[in-house]
Amino acid sequence: MSRHVTTADEGHLPDVSRINFRFSGDGRYAACLARRGRGLLVPEVWDVAGARPRTLRTRTGETSASVPTPTDSGDVLLCRAGTDAHRLTLLTAPSRDNGDDGDDGNAEEHELAVFRGGVVRVVAGAAPGIAALVLATGADGRTSVWRLSGRAERPERIATAPYPVRGGIWLDETGRRLALTRAGAEPATVVLDTSTGALTPPAGPAADEYVLLAAPGAGVLLTAVRRDGAYRLGVRDRDDDGPARHPERLNAFDGEVTPLALNPSGRRLALAVNRRTRSHLVLHDLAADAGTEARLPAGVIHPAARWNTGGLHLVHSAPGRPAGLVGIAGCSVSRPPAAIADGGIRPSPARVLSCPGAAGPMEAIVYGDPTAGHRVVVALHGGPEAAWRFAHEPLFQRLSRAGIAVVAPNQRGSTGYGAAHRDAIRDAWGGPDLADVLALGRALAAARDPGAPRPMVYGASYGAYLALLACAAQADLWSRAAVVAPFLSGRALYEDGPPPVRALLDRLGGRTDLDDELGPRDLLRLAGRMRLPLLIVHGDDDPIIPVGHSRRLYARLRAARWPEGAAPIYLEVPGGGHDLQHDVRDTAVLDRVVDFLRAGPGA
Repeated sequence: MSRHVTTADEGHLPDVSRINFRFSGDGRYAACLARRGRGLLVPEVWDVAGARPRTLRTRTGETSASVPTPTDSGDVLLCRAGTDAHRLTLLTAPSRDNGDDGDDGNAEEHELAVFRGGVVRVVAGAAPGIAALVLATGADGRTSVWRLSGRAERPERIATAPYPVRGGIWLDETGRRLALTRAGAEPATVVLDTSTGALTPPAGPAADEYVLLAAPGAGVLLTAVRRDGAYRLGVRDRDDDGPARHPERLNAFDGEVTPLALNPSGRRLALAVNRRTRSHLVLHDLAADAGTEARLPAGVIHPAARWNTGGLHLVHSAPGRPAGLVGIAGCSVSRPPAAIADGGIRPSPARVLSCPGAAGPMEAIVYGDPTAGHRVVVALHGGPEAAWRFAHEPLFQRLSRAGIAVVAPNQRGSTGYGAAHRDAIRDAWGGPDLADVLALGRALAAARDPGAPRPMVYGASYGAYLALLACAAQADLWSRAAVVAPFLSGRALYEDGPPPVRALLDRLGGRTDLDDELGPRDLLRLAGRMRLPLLIVHGDDDPIIPVGHSRRLYARLRAARWPEGAAPIYLEVPGGGHDLQHDVRDTAVLDRVVDFLRAGPGA
């Protein structure tokens, strides 16, 4: 029978959030970063055999820039990414167990190496003697490859590539051949021989065919190739130089498809198929080109999984359950994943409802009763190429426990609802999506009791930009607004943002001005229209949206006259990154957001 790996002990812990899952090479262990309640973000190690997860406290706590990779012995290789350097540290369990409260004490930390600048990736090992490989791409574009033994000793350089590489799929069980993707204008697959350091073209896949997954013992590869503007999944034998097979049904799923893992025989493939707000797990027989959907509770599957002789293990999350391991046998789990409790209080339930948009119904994830509840907040996701999923959201849980209903819509521009819905805001940022948000706000206001406070609005990143546009477009619709990491306009972000952000703006037409009553979507130009209590939060180390955007907006807002008690509040978080749910060492900033929204009219 299959089982859910989380034990009953977890139901008595404070509210938990988890990110950055990675598996060990043999799939015996998984590691992630976890935060319990208002504590620090720390590494956590899971044994898929079923023992409770072990917490390894580090000296200063972590942020989402730390990536833990477990070894086959259950230790953790932690890569801490910084602005100027990446520090690689081996974490081992403390010498004694501090009890059964989910906290196993301070980890022993052994710094192995410091890599200056560039990008660093850790690939879990596949054979004894290789706990992991480190791919360190420097500012010059060259990539050095280092072998880690898993002990407290410095890594050994085994190869240097004259170009950037990414990925890392083991092609055999000996740990000798590793498939990598050569980055650049024309990406290509290369194979690293770890015994000689040689980089050569693969024997089977064509240059433009990417290796996604492998069953090393069976010599089966899952590949992807771009044809006619779309990727097609293919199956091939490792050393066969003939063309890959592209099974028809494997390439005909309705939804966003993420390959997760091949079983040891290479015959069955686990796929996450995302449609609308939830994920579906499909176990596909590659030989028969036929799939069966496994029975998982409604929720979201994270892109981390391993399928070994002990079965398939993956990471699953739902509104009432933070991300955790789920074991699959056959096509089902033996029981639903357990909910995480906070001091004996069960997490607030959520549901998916249809709500009005400007061009017709749209879906929203809803906590509480938005019409009968005392206060309600419309929460807008970032992206814009993103969507709210039926997953655990720590901020929404806090808001719900504070008596604030949450409506999180997937307005036009959101993914998961087809190309037309997704592409509606191409060359029209703050156009159709803003119209949907305003339509939802008006519908909520009309459905609430006459004396109830008006809706509030919250957003982060692109959602913050959209929330402020909604306040400028119709300030009297909202009672207050809280935003995290807003940008001023697409044009201003293009000037100040990093290359990946500029590429996104180019691809989605984020710098196009709209010619309508509201005019160009520039928050500095529109600041005088935002006449409501407003909280702006921004981390001063945000690598995506420069903190200067919030500083300039706050200065412009302060220059205007405000009604008594409605002056804007600006909170700059020292050391904070882009995601202030995880890119800070404590969660006091979330408390400030909740307190601000809870202090609305009638509080």
